[in-house]
Order: sequence, then structure tokens, then C-alpha cells
Amino acid sequence: MSEEADAFWQGWRHGWDPANSGADGPATTTNNSFWLADWCQVCGHTFREADGVYVAHGPPAVVRHHSPTLPCSGLVTDYDQPDDGMSRAFHAAVEAANPPPPGTDAVLLLPGHPLLLPVTPRRQCAFCSDSFRPFESAVICPCSPGEPRCGLGVHRDPGGGNTCYDEWISNGPLLTCPTTFTKVEER
Repeated sequence: MSEEADAFWQGWRHGWDPANSGADGPATTTNNSFWLADWCQVCGHTFREADGVYVAHGPPAVVRHHSPTLPCSGLVTDYDQPDDGMSRAFHAAVEAANPPPPGTDAVLLLPGHPLLLPVTPRRQCAFCSDSFRPFESAVICPCSPGEPRCGLGVHRDPGGGNTCYDEWISNGPLLTCPTTFTKVEER
């Protein structure tokens, strides 16, 4: 492609997603980013708003996470795994300040949890469709959270900005199971 064509397409991409330059390199995911509804082909996690990424516009376009917690671009050198104890304390404090509805157990997703299996794409929240990431909280089996019967997960992580479960049940308890589509038994 010519230099003028490259400049045109970079300007077009910048106009579409003004928070980013439209050039190859580091970028931040916004609601206007073309990769927002996609998932990273390296880690399998979905791209979320405010995620740091590295973009190569191609063709074909390649977008990979580019942050210390998701160093998929291969260009991040200061990778640091979150501290398990600090994460537990943070989530306990958030849960104390914003307790879940009665009978609801939110589970802290530690490495090795079934919702974090390294499959591509990753397991996703039944409400927001974002993948589950380590050290987030989720409700397992939203129609029967006190006695989980299935492995369906929904974010309940107000400290991380994921209030999916609370929003889902804001109009009352679920009437049908989102997994089996059967009527939920009254408790």
C-alpha cells in the first residue's frame, strides 16, 4: 500500500476510535474499538473496555492483550502475578461493604477454578459475555446459588466493576434456569 493510503487508513481508524491513534502499537480498548467484542487468540480472554492491547492492523488485523496481568503481546516485561492473600482480603472487604443477597455465595476465582480452564475462547459470564479472569468473584448456578447444580457462572465482582449477578436479579429471582430452561423451584 502507498504511504498516502496508509495515512488515510490510520486517520480513518483514529476517527472511528479517537482515544487511539489508529497506528500499529499499544492501544486502550474503548467502546469504539473494533476488537471489543472479540477475544485474544493467545490467552482466550475477551477484550474489555480499558484493557491494554497491542494492535497490528495488518491485513489481517491482530490484537493481543498488552498489560502486566495479560502479557500476550510478548512485549510486556514487568509481568507480575496478583497476590492471592491481598486479593482475598480485598474481596472480603468489598463483600462486607456490599453483601450479596441472602442465599447467594460469590466464589473468588483462584487459578485452577473450573471457570478459568485454559480453553480458547475462555468460559464467559452468562450475563455480560466477558470471560472470567483470575481473582474475580462469580456466582455459580444463578438460579440456585445456595445449592449450585450446574457450572454456569455470572460475575458478582463489584470491586472489579462486574455487577452482573446483582443486575440480573434486580427485577426478582430467576423463574427459569438459564442452563436447562426448566422452571426454578421455589425455595
